[in-house]
Amino acid sequence: MDDNLNRQIDEAKTDEKELNQVLKKYDLDEALALEFSEIDKVFHQLEIKYQSLINTRKFLNGSN
Repeated sequence: MDDNLNRQIDEAKTDEKELNQVLKKYDLDEALALEFSEIDKVFHQLEIKYQSLINTRKFLNGSN
């Protein structure tokens, strides 16, 4: 009976290779999320600068 129990325990253990693949997958997702966040932040800053330029142009054209 002990052999049967030991075999069941061994079968239930997580395969280390499979575990590493899953961890790499989630690390990649996290890296992509961080990259997207950085791109979004830069895009937002660019949008603010663009809007500032448009407002300045409107102001200068209206003052003539």
